[in-house]
Amino acid sequence: MKPSLRARGTLKDVANAVGVSHTTVSNAFNRPDQLSPKLRETIVAAARSMSYPGPNPAARMLRTGFARAIAVVWTDPMPHAFEDQAAASFLAGVAEACAERRLGLLLVQGGESSSRSVQAAAIDGLIIYSMPKNDSTLQMVADRALPTVVVDQPIIPNIPFVGINDRAASRACAQHLKTLGHKRFAIVSLRLGTDGYRGFVEPERLKNACFELSLRRIEGYLDVVGRNGSNSFAKIWECPHSLEEEGGIAAENLLKLNPQPTAILAASDRLAIGAIETARRHQLRVPEGLSVVGFDDIPAAKLITPELTTTNQPLREKGHLAISSLLDGNGPLRRKLPAKLVIRHSTAVCPAESESHSNLRKPSG
Repeated sequence: MKPSLRARGTLKDVANAVGVSHTTVSNAFNRPDQLSPKLRETIVAAARSMSYPGPNPAARMLRTGFARAIAVVWTDPMPHAFEDQAAASFLAGVAEACAERRLGLLLVQGGESSSRSVQAAAIDGLIIYSMPKNDSTLQMVADRALPTVVVDQPIIPNIPFVGINDRAASRACAQHLKTLGHKRFAIVSLRLGTDGYRGFVEPERLKNACFELSLRRIEGYLDVVGRNGSNSFAKIWECPHSLEEEGGIAAENLLKLNPQPTAILAASDRLAIGAIETARRHQLRVPEGLSVVGFDDIPAAKLITPELTTTNQPLREKGHLAISSLLDGNGPLRRKLPAKLVIRHSTAVCPAESESHSNLRKPSG
């Protein structure tokens, strides 16, 4: 059983027992490099015997004005941070950068139900991660008036932004397929709204999209396969979550189209993997009968058969750059990291064009 608060010793009690100053005891917990290992162990042992837990963090914050902690805030349910490889890689980068600077890291779920968490968190700055532009959390963050950085979305005037050029990256994906001779495309999109919609996307829904990243990726695809009187064929299916099963549902519906698409542009690797698995169940070979391109280059992209052609974006570096932008306060307002198309084995020359494209470069990796 834990001792009561009354039974616990104080910093003064530990200092008297060891015969050192209050500052020396404080340094044993907060600046251990200031003491010899032997002295620190003596102090810690005395504190342990008195059930003294160390200096009160709340009191230290009141004294210094700093919590020595950063919060990452997003809309998705908290398990997403640990289950989604792209989100987990980004968070790993944030955690590494925080550890280098001896900062704590707090994860906060945004939205109406978490307003208390955002408003009450003892933090020195916030990272908004991939939020819709109409999320109520944005106003709560603004009310805190703390240093803030946005990662991926939304773009907010005068607030530092870290991300990639999603439109250009998705344009490169579509151009790769077009070069391979494909003319019938299908797009598997990340969510455009917060209403949980799943299905084909009409122009009005694109116009009212509140997830800017999803819209930028679609626009990049359409720049190549669906604008300026192009005779290309492109249908868009929206998924409410970036999950393999959602990519499978999308493929089930898209492969029923007549004419059937010969290429799928998926806005995440997880959606692309789900599409490949569904094509396999329908005895449709990838890439011979259907080419598939993903986005993110998560570890699973190289584990699936065939290995996935995708866009590599530096997810961990995003986390490091977000902390640097938040704390250092220098550099451009909009920081965009490089992304590159990684050609593997899930894309091939369109069957109808295979002869005329026989000399195209083979996949790498």
